This record gives sequence, C-alpha cells and structure tokens, in this order.
Amino acid sequence: MSSHRAAGGTAPAAPEQDEVHPRRLWVQHAADRLIPCRFQRYREQLLYLAIGAWNTLFGYGVFAVLYYLLNGALSNAVIIVLSYMVSIANAYLGYRYVVFRSHGRVLYELPRFSIVYLVTMAVNLIFFPLASRALPVNAYVIQAVFTAGVVVASYVGHKYYSFGAGARGKGKQLRRDSDTDEMTAERD
Repeated sequence: MSSHRAAGGTAPAAPEQDEVHPRRLWVQHAADRLIPCRFQRYREQLLYLAIGAWNTLFGYGVFAVLYYLLNGALSNAVIIVLSYMVSIANAYLGYRYVVFRSHGRVLYELPRFSIVYLVTMAVNLIFFPLASRALPVNAYVIQAVFTAGVVVASYVGHKYYSFGAGARGKGKQLRRDSDTDEMTAERD
C-alpha cells in the first residue's frame, strides 16, 4: 500500500487485479474468438496446440533461413543452436501471452521454460537410439510417437513448472479464476 495519503487521511485502496496492457488484452481476446463456444472449456489446450504448430513452422523457417545465409560461414551445430535460441524465444512469447497468460517474472519463467525443452531433448537423445534397436518400426514412426508424448509432457511442464506458481517467485501471486479465466493478484 502506498505511503501517500489521499485527501481525508485514508490510504487509497490497492487494486485487486494488476492492470493488463491493452495490446495484451487484444491478443488474448483475439485468440479466444478463434475457439468456438462449445470448445471454450479446452481453450488452453487448443491454444497450446495452435501455438505449438506455429512454433514448429517458425522454428523450421528460422533454421532454413539461417542455414541458407550462414552455411559455409558457420558449422551446422552453431546454426542449429542459433535457430534453437530464436525458436525458444518465439515459443516462450506465444505460450506466455496467448496460452498461459502469465504475469510472472521473465527471469524466473524463461530459464524454467528452457529447461522443459532441454529435458525433452535429452530424453529424446536417450529414447530414440534405444527405441530404434528395440522396436520393429522405422525412425519416422518412433519420432512421431515421441513427439506426441513431448506435446503432452511439455504442456504439463509448462503449465505447472514454467508458468506455474513456482515460476513467479516471492511476493505477489496470481490466481486464475476458473469461471472467468481471469488472473487476480494475491499477497503471500
């Protein structure tokens, strides 16, 4: 609460909900309008899939452009790492603002967000060779099955770890009202 006193000697009431930037509200409402009313119950999951599809196309496009521009000047590994960094930043923005509508601190969320993807990549590096030797299916089927698992695992990881209450740090916590899907501030 502010130390300044309003006329009459009382402190002004603290707002119950953080102010949200008008452009952010516009993006959120635009995303919500894309989902038919009967599917609003699954808004978050549907937006996660849509943003994920966009991230896949965007990430591939970034790799293709960087490879075209930098092949020969940089190694393939460096190009992959650069495209990965740009793609993660794009994915983070989409999931933060459109899907999970987080108001947490970027310095807490972004490293956690990246860890979710690093864990899935590490699991893939272990899972793929083992599955290739053990299963009677080709590499494309194995990777498709793994990708489906990654979609579910990364959704859970981002919902509860990247953008969950633990990612917000100390101080003000935000609570999602399940009826209106609005975020309201609460003090620890």
